[in-house]
Amino acid sequence: MLTIELLPAVMTPLVNKFYAANKARGRAAKHDKVWVAKNSNEIIAACRLQPVDGYWLLVGVYVASQHRKQGIAKKLIETVIAQFRSQQPQQIIYTFAYCHLHDFYSALGFQSNSRVLPPELASRLSSYLGQNRQLVAMYYV
Repeated sequence: MLTIELLPAVMTPLVNKFYAANKARGRAAKHDKVWVAKNSNEIIAACRLQPVDGYWLLVGVYVASQHRKQGIAKKLIETVIAQFRSQQPQQIIYTFAYCHLHDFYSALGFQSNSRVLPPELASRLSSYLGQNRQLVAMYYV
């Protein structure tokens, strides 16, 4: 049975073990808000909301390869948005989506970023694009 939960900060090392075991990019920090999807007691997907200069950036969305194509990422992101927005309804959530996932994020309510990115987010995006990552800035209002 699939469950999705916000991890307490002290459990951050568990999600980092999940990322490392799956060779996923990134590491969770204690100040991140980390959600996981579990099947029984096993973490099968994770994502984070990372505070960046007063804004929130959705990062590290990853589903273990054997659990893909089952709608888990969609359920995970929808849960994150619903839980986060219930506490902070006015906050904009940004993400840097891989271009091939643009339609996936659009279907979840994210919009391509026609607005000017806050300076720290713009700097990060520029750095990632300089590493030849094919990303598009998106936001959820």
